[in-house]
Amino acid sequence: MSIVGLQLDDAAFAVARDGAPLGAVTPSIVHADPADATRFGTLAADAVRRTPHRVSYGHWAAFGAGTGTAGKPGVSDGAAARAAFTVACAELRQRVAPHVAPGDRLRIAVPPALDTDALGWVLAACREAALPVDGFHDAAALAVAALGLEGEVIVPAVGLTHTSATRVVVGEGEARRRAVRISRDAGLLTVQQRWLEMIAEAMVLRSRFDPLHEAASEQRLYDLLPTAAARAAREGSATLELPAGAASCAVTLSRDQFAAAARPLTRALAASIDALRSDGAPPTLLLSETLLELPGVVEALSALPGVRLHAMDADLVARAASMLPVAADAAAEATAVEVPLRRGIAVGAILGEARVVEIAPEAARTAPTHVLWRGSAIPLVPGTVLEVGRAPAADGIRLDEGLAGVSRLHCTLRHGPEGVQVIDHAAYGTWLNGRRIAGRARLAAGDRLRIGDPGVELALIAVGSGAATDAGTG
Repeated sequence: MSIVGLQLDDAAFAVARDGAPLGAVTPSIVHADPADATRFGTLAADAVRRTPHRVSYGHWAAFGAGTGTAGKPGVSDGAAARAAFTVACAELRQRVAPHVAPGDRLRIAVPPALDTDALGWVLAACREAALPVDGFHDAAALAVAALGLEGEVIVPAVGLTHTSATRVVVGEGEARRRAVRISRDAGLLTVQQRWLEMIAEAMVLRSRFDPLHEAASEQRLYDLLPTAAARAAREGSATLELPAGAASCAVTLSRDQFAAAARPLTRALAASIDALRSDGAPPTLLLSETLLELPGVVEALSALPGVRLHAMDADLVARAASMLPVAADAAAEATAVEVPLRRGIAVGAILGEARVVEIAPEAARTAPTHVLWRGSAIPLVPGTVLEVGRAPAADGIRLDEGLAGVSRLHCTLRHGPEGVQVIDHAAYGTWLNGRRIAGRARLAAGDRLRIGDPGVELALIAVGSGAATDAGTG
């Protein structure tokens, strides 16, 4: 007998057997037209923008929202509930059942958005798909136990239509879920839609090409989003290029532009974490590598005082579920009317290749308070903009005429709610720590801006109690 683990996360659906992943981690976006029997329940992210009316991404969320009577789908629950149940059954048959051999057992790691009522629907769908479930396990507690973390850990997560945070406490050899916060203000789909609109606006401004005007180009742009967002988070900017008639249209967007569009999500995450953490205790956070790749997430979470970030593989929960020890009564549980939901997981009972990565976020650096220019420290006042160039506003930094590669209004330094940002206005470019910025970038004490070629340099410093200062000049 083998144990198959299912990570029932609509944004990161994954399956594993005996600690080994079975396929890639993918969103739960599937074909939902019952008339198309060959594709019903199969992955459909490549068609979600071309044929949205034939695709489902809300079937698991429908159960979590309390759509109907637990365990009794199709009984006076409405057309929407019956449709969600039918799609869920089809997805389980297509994506899970092929990995379950006779005699195997299925363990399901459930996210906090699926409450006990929702799990009745999930169990009914599994039995409809002939899947032998012998236990539900809290996904956050399972992750903490699998990695052997100690003390109090908060596990933030992002679903397709929501964000969540779970507080897990480790004690007496067990990791147990203690509290949960769920926000339905924003999810991954909300962020992706804002990214699409941001990129489309940039392309329209550049070439009047609107990629959202036609379904095929919208789908091509949607397919590029994950890689582009991850690259922007990692490298500071990303270039996206699409066919535009006989030519093509390319735009480069900065990490801060992606992060600004994702702000509803990152704010919801930070608020949920802040509400769960113990007063005065620096929070320990455990989140997936996929979540870390969303621009703005690390910056938002690093703003929490004393935060310690740990990362886990995207499929860790599925692998951990498949490595739980087999109970003596597992076979009886698998056929019982009720299947247990375990919110406590024994620490150290899971042996695998789980790893912990300490994150040293860039956002933890001190925000600048002044700009050093020709021996003077020019303050960066909250709510104001400081212009830099050959002809800035009267209170700006005026650079000499005749400097190569310097525009009349070259860039501005803006001190807003997101911190201090540099916004580039010049065709010649503005360079931050030796790298040309793409549109805008967030600044920190110790950064250096170069303007022109060979150019002049501005140094960013922090002056105040406990702040380190940089005495260099441009």
